[in-house]
Amino acid sequence: MTLLLDTQVMLWWLLGDARLRASTRDLIARTACVVSVASIWEVSIKHRLGKLPVDPASFRDACLAAGATVMPISDAHVIASGSLPDIHEDPFDRLLIAQAAVERCTAVSSDARWDGYGIALVRP
Repeated sequence: MTLLLDTQVMLWWLLGDARLRASTRDLIARTACVVSVASIWEVSIKHRLGKLPVDPASFRDACLAAGATVMPISDAHVIASGSLPDIHEDPFDRLLIAQAAVERCTAVSSDARWDGYGIALVRP
């Protein structure tokens, strides 16, 4: 099993945030994890807008240092994101959901809207 971590979950993991349950923290620690280029892109935009203090390069480097692999965005991911049902409007979340589906990863997200996509999902 490979876990694809939602951007928020990856930030919680890196910061040791209490919103990440001990059982989820343990699962992440003992399982192969990926963070999407889409998450780095999302951090970049939110950093530029002043919504996140962490810059995208530091986020990427911290993800790699924590043992995660960076998943590139492929044409298959983009095509799959366009055919998802209109449950979620956020393009970053839609892309992450499509990546989880295409790559058969188990997603880890606190976003309840991810439930409607039929992907393997762990709640943090």
